Amino acid sequence: MEKEILPVICKMAGKLNVVKRALSFLMCFIGIDIGGTKIRGVLWNGKRVVRAHEFPTPKNKTNFKKSIVTLTSRLSRQKPINKIGVGAAGIVEKTTLIFSPNIPYIKNFDFRSLYPRGISLQLDNDARCFARAEFLGGAGRGAKSLFALTIGTGIGRAYGKNGKIIRLKKFEYPERWEGKYQAIRDLRDDNRLIEFLSQKLVPLMMPFRPEVIVIGGGVSERRRFLPRLCAALTAHGLKSKIRRARLGKNAVAVGAALLLRG
Repeated sequence: MEKEILPVICKMAGKLNVVKRALSFLMCFIGIDIGGTKIRGVLWNGKRVVRAHEFPTPKNKTNFKKSIVTLTSRLSRQKPINKIGVGAAGIVEKTTLIFSPNIPYIKNFDFRSLYPRGISLQLDNDARCFARAEFLGGAGRGAKSLFALTIGTGIGRAYGKNGKIIRLKKFEYPERWEGKYQAIRDLRDDNRLIEFLSQKLVPLMMPFRPEVIVIGGGVSERRRFLPRLCAALTAHGLKSKIRRARLGKNAVAVGAALLLRG
């Protein structure tokens, strides 16, 4: 009797494992980070990044659309995905990127046009996505309030408290001094850039009185840049704790995926 039942049990267990794997995949979300120089996507299972892929931001709208669809397909590996989150620099409204200062050919672009209606789609500003990921699972975890900065192609800003990111529309627009920041950044004179940023950022952040400030972005990865920037911010009167972002280049994409958490 046992010999007859054992194969049946093994067969059922095998089918159950297949079902479990399928269900676990259906619980995965895709998060996409659309920046001025690169686009990065992750497959997120709610706890970790299962896989990621990145490519340079295309130079025209046609290739942009093709690349986003290809990225989604590569991350899902042709398996069904029903939830996609997108983080993009610029002004967002529902699923439409109204304007992106770093991608000039993008105006009133609705990401819904790329996906079937059956897919749940969310769009948010990239700095808010970065802040969400770091607040919930990164360098800001456990803090009562957080101010997030990304120092890269532009200057991303976002604020959160009590575990939630506040939607501050003014932070979707570039600061008036961002053009000057880019000019100094490209000179590769970090001393001058640090002094410039500390003068501009301290009065920007102080009114929020955040418990923690989390800083990320490509420029912050320059050698010894962040420790020196932290010292300059403190010297200009900033009292908050300052921390390096923990989630690295996946932060914005993970924050976009977190838009879809239950």
